[in-house]
Amino acid sequence: MELVTNSEWIFTKQLIIQKVYHLFGQLHEEYKEIISNQKLLLPEEMQQAGGKISKGENYKGLPYVILDYPATFSKEKILAVRTFFWWGNFFSITLHVSGKYFRKNMLSKEAIDFLKENNFSVCLNDNQWHHHFHSSNFVSINEINEREIKELEQKNFLKIAKKTGLAEWNSAQENLKEAFEEIIEFVKLSFPAGETDL
Repeated sequence: MELVTNSEWIFTKQLIIQKVYHLFGQLHEEYKEIISNQKLLLPEEMQQAGGKISKGENYKGLPYVILDYPATFSKEKILAVRTFFWWGNFFSITLHVSGKYFRKNMLSKEAIDFLKENNFSVCLNDNQWHHHFHSSNFVSINEINEREIKELEQKNFLKIAKKTGLAEWNSAQENLKEAFEEIIEFVKLSFPAGETDL
């Protein structure tokens, strides 16, 4: 009864979502600059893809905000970086590749070593549309074995991700930008010697 008669908490929620939109707008500009500076070394699709910020009320019962940039989505193929705010949980950033964009060298020893050095998590789930970090979905790449890496090669998609706790709000922008730069380095590893034609 106390909550249902108190409108202030709704306004507080709206204010927080607006702050996330503002943060994601700033990140979008920073991401675009990073892509622009690396454009000769990245797939053309990453250079052309526009950005989109959207929100929803019910990812596992809680509100969320998403920035997709760069992002190319179709039924046959995906090449996207998704920055995600999940109410009460975390910020995260994920590289999601599937179809023709998923290359086996993304799981080469060099690529795995890069992911380990930079403390990424990898999606072990067979469903590519979950964003949570429960052990059934994302697991630190430092905790998986050779058999699990081989199983990743058999999938038709790959997702690598990092998360930042909401308690780290003041450093979230810096953390997400740094993780975005690492994702771009990983993509460059996957398309060596300026190979950008997919």
